[in-house]
Amino acid sequence: MKKFVNFLTLLRIIATLVLPIIWHIFDSWTILIFVSIILLTDFFDGFLARTFHVQSLFGSIADSVADKIFGIVLLLIVAGIFPIYYSLVIFEAIIAGINIYAALRGATTKSTFLGKFKMWLLGISTVFGLVIMFEHSLTTYDVPLINSIIENKDVLLVSSVLITSGSELMVVLDYSRHIIKELRSEKPKFKYRFKDDERLMYVLFDTDYFLSHKDLPLSKHLLK
Repeated sequence: MKKFVNFLTLLRIIATLVLPIIWHIFDSWTILIFVSIILLTDFFDGFLARTFHVQSLFGSIADSVADKIFGIVLLLIVAGIFPIYYSLVIFEAIIAGINIYAALRGATTKSTFLGKFKMWLLGISTVFGLVIMFEHSLTTYDVPLINSIIENKDVLLVSSVLITSGSELMVVLDYSRHIIKELRSEKPKFKYRFKDDERLMYVLFDTDYFLSHKDLPLSKHLLK
């Protein structure tokens, strides 16, 4: 089951990388179904991992990477039509870079309330962009909420991106402040050498190890 759960997560990464091709070839309903399948794999890999007690550090890392890639790819697709979204792509890339740096340096990278709030705003802004991209297909169904978004698309598009960009900037500053403070107080000194293969496999795939040590920084898991 652990292999199947990790396969689902890796499948999500592959499907996300294929998404831009699907976007340019198929109709809106095929795209919607494809995106829904990607989202379902996101739900089921976590659900199955918890249900069958097969969580692992590898699965956690792969899930985070898959989520970030999916978000950035969607933003890039929308930005291809509405360039204002490139600001969100840049901020997301900066935040990903900060998290990677912090993890390798030994700082904790736990999600904060501000980070979660930013993700909600980012999701809403992305949905606005997607609805407006498919406005010609969606208006035929006469859904009041969708019609309202399309009728006010210019205001919603700009305001949502500006508000989300503001929250992204706040997250960048908050994460940077937290990480700098933690690194200064602990002054970690790491030799950037990975653990031996046998130990590394245990750390990456053993469920009991992961559940007992999941709050440790990534460097503590992987490096000597």
